[in-house]
Amino acid sequence: MGDGIGDLAFWLAVGSMGVGFWVAMAPVFKALATRISGKAIDGSRLEEIEHRLAELEVRSLTSGEVEAQFSRFDELEGRLDFAERLLTRQHEQAGSATEGSQ
Repeated sequence: MGDGIGDLAFWLAVGSMGVGFWVAMAPVFKALATRISGKAIDGSRLEEIEHRLAELEVRSLTSGEVEAQFSRFDELEGRLDFAERLLTRQHEQAGSATEGSQ
């Protein structure tokens, strides 16, 4: 069939992979079991989550930060367009000046 050492190494590898799988998946199974059982989060943790959620809702798009960034972006885009037009005009003038001198 095979040598004894090779078979032993194979089964040790299979066993260690199985143990590794269960150790790695234990937190997932625990979270799933907690979710299925319907156990609630402890009160202090729930209050903290609700507080953080309320802060995020206050700081949402109504805070004006996003609108300020969009207006700044529009201003920068306008400046870039202006600079591109100037560079194009200078390039065209330099090209026509070299054609006229020939």
